[in-house]
Amino acid sequence: MITQLPIGQIIVITITSTVLGLGINAVRPEGIPLLAKELAVAEEIEYTTAEPRLLAITLDQALDLYQKGTIFVDAREPEYYQEGHIKGAWNFPFFLELVFKLDSLQGKDAPLVIYCSGDECGSSEDLAYELQAEGFNNLLVFKGGWTAWNISEHPIEP
Repeated sequence: MITQLPIGQIIVITITSTVLGLGINAVRPEGIPLLAKELAVAEEIEYTTAEPRLLAITLDQALDLYQKGTIFVDAREPEYYQEGHIKGAWNFPFFLELVFKLDSLQGKDAPLVIYCSGDECGSSEDLAYELQAEGFNNLLVFKGGWTAWNISEHPIEP
């Protein structure tokens, strides 16, 4: 029998624990989702809000926020940032440095736009969730990112 060999026992235990874990997760009301949910796209942007939010925004919404002086954070690696970025956007390779700078300059309630390369890039969402865990609660993820901004010929810095 397969369970008499150590490798067989490992396989049986692994399969049993995986099935059991997935089953328990499925029936729990606060279970961990197996696939990440898409961010909801903001229909209308309020510059200030009392409610915590983490939403996706469009190019037009990003431009409107840019014109109002909202801070943009580039979530890409520094070498991509140096090749070109939205004019005035921040890029910090060290997360805690970014958190400290944002908190000291504008606090955790001011709006903040986070972007990366484009629609398929997940770095902006990852950074937004990390900032949310640090207490920032007015986060807007620009899904079009650098690609959409650059194609639209909005202000950039090479």
